[in-house]
Amino acid sequence: MDALNPTGTPEGGLRDRFRRRSLRHQVRELRARVEELEEAMHEARRHQLRVAELTDVVQELLVPIARRDQDAVDELLATYTDQLG
Repeated sequence: MDALNPTGTPEGGLRDRFRRRSLRHQVRELRARVEELEEAMHEARRHQLRVAELTDVVQELLVPIARRDQDAVDELLATYTDQLG
């Protein structure tokens, strides 16, 4: 142990401990960030699925409308209204 290194650790010891602590902190931050990104990804997937479902509904309605098949349009609208309520 000397005046410049009162802990008795090798010269790089304090620096190495600081680096390890810093690395541990970085790993914790990265793990938290990965969790946030995974949650955002799952939310985006849910939104994409909902958009796909709505696109299907619009497509199912547009075909009978394009054919001017009012009975089919009325039936589809009744079906979707029942599903929503």
